[in-house]
Amino acid sequence: MYVPASQVQHRKANVDRVVPRGIPLFYPVRKNLRRAEKLLRNMSVVAEIQSAIAIIRKHNAGSRLGIENFVTSNVDANVSAPDGRSRFFRQYTPGTILDTSAGIDYQFPVAAVDASRYILVLQAELRAIASRLVMPEFMLTSDASNANYSSTMIAEGPAVRMFERLQHEMISEDLRLMKRVLFNAVTAQKLPPEVLTALRVQSIPPKLSVRDRLAEIQADRILVELGAMSKDELRVRYSTVQINK
Repeated sequence: MYVPASQVQHRKANVDRVVPRGIPLFYPVRKNLRRAEKLLRNMSVVAEIQSAIAIIRKHNAGSRLGIENFVTSNVDANVSAPDGRSRFFRQYTPGTILDTSAGIDYQFPVAAVDASRYILVLQAELRAIASRLVMPEFMLTSDASNANYSSTMIAEGPAVRMFERLQHEMISEDLRLMKRVLFNAVTAQKLPPEVLTALRVQSIPPKLSVRDRLAEIQADRILVELGAMSKDELRVRYSTVQINK
C-alpha cells in the first residue's frame, strides 16, 4: 500500500531546515569514539598480556643448554604441543617462597602495569566528546567525581537547555502526529467531528533539572489561585504524557 508523501511525517535532526537529510547524534564525534574504542581495546590487550606472564626468571650467568637443563629439572609437568615443542609448567601455590642461587633473578612484570595513565587519556577523549555533544561529562565517562549531578543538571546548565530543546522539538512533532490521527479517525467516521474541537492534546515531558518539590508546589499553587493554571493541569503536571479534555 502506497502512502502519499504529504501523509508521512518526516523527521530529521542535527541539521538546518534547508538540509534534506538529518545526521545521527554521534556523527560529528565518530572519529573520537573510534579512537576511544581502540584505546580501551589496546589497554585491555596490554594488561591481559602483562598479567598472563606471572614470573620471569633472569639467569645472569649461564648458557642456553644450562638454562634448558635447569627448566627441565624444576618442572611439575611437561606437555608436548602439536607443533612438536615441549611446554613446561611449574605451579606456585599461594605463599610460595622461592629459594634460588645468586645467579637467578626473579622479575614480576605484573607489578609494572600502570593503567592509570591510559585511563586519563581515555577520560580526556570522552570529555571532548561530551563537550561537543553538550552533555555532562558523567554521561560518557561514568565518573561523577569532577561534577556532581546537582551542580550539573541545573536549569541554567547548557546540558539541560539542550535536552529541553530536544524535548520541545519531539513534543511538537508528536502533537502534530496525534492531531493527524484524530483527523483521520474523524474522516473514517470512527470518532465524531466534535472531537477535533472538544479535545485538547497536551504533552508534558519529565523535568530534567534538579527539583525543589516544595518550591514548585508553592509556585503552582499561586498560578492556580491567579487563574493561570487549572486544577486539572496541576494534577497532570508531574506526569510524563497526558491527553486532557
